[in-house]
Amino acid sequence: MMEDTARQPLRERNRQLARDVVLDAAERLLRKSDTADFSMRALAVEAGVGFATPFNHFGSKNAIMQALSSRLIERMAKRFHDEAPEGDAIDRVLEMGRISVALLLEKPDVHKAVVGSLGVASPVPSSVRQNSRQLWALALASFTGIAEDMRAMAQATLAEQLAFDFRGCVSFWIAGELEDEDLGTAFRVGACTLLLGFANPTRRSYLIGQIKSLQSARSGLAW
Repeated sequence: MMEDTARQPLRERNRQLARDVVLDAAERLLRKSDTADFSMRALAVEAGVGFATPFNHFGSKNAIMQALSSRLIERMAKRFHDEAPEGDAIDRVLEMGRISVALLLEKPDVHKAVVGSLGVASPVPSSVRQNSRQLWALALASFTGIAEDMRAMAQATLAEQLAFDFRGCVSFWIAGELEDEDLGTAFRVGACTLLLGFANPTRRSYLIGQIKSLQSARSGLAW
């Protein structure tokens, strides 16, 4: 039993390494393909593993795409952590949006394929909604900048609503209804609108100013 316990960390490391090799190969194939797609056989060849290995570790191509999406969210969280933005919850949410959009635009075709695949029906629910909610909870942190009388409601709802807002903007981007340069603005307007109902009175003028400025720049019309 002790011997099994001692071997477990190594087995887990090897398992994670194999998963990362497959996911890295999937990203390369998505980037190289004109249709941002790949076959499981091509994936095994690209990863340098046996044909069964991707199935053994993930079960299906759809599960691989879900894992890529979860890894994308993890990268957003890591970049946010590394940059350590200052400010209250409002500043941090807007900075998380900036960081997340910038990461998406580094490999737009790959990330469109990855996030777009989440709209395909699957017999096994993904954990993307939960992961995304946790991402925005990380940005909100201790909810500084949120009015005291709204804090309980904000803690119960705001992270998930921000996740919905971000996912909605990304979906319109994938569909071609938002250009690359408009994605960040669209999220920022939506986030400011959501935060406006929860913010301290001293922060509301800032949020209103942001909404007016961004909307005016987008429409070319002054309020």
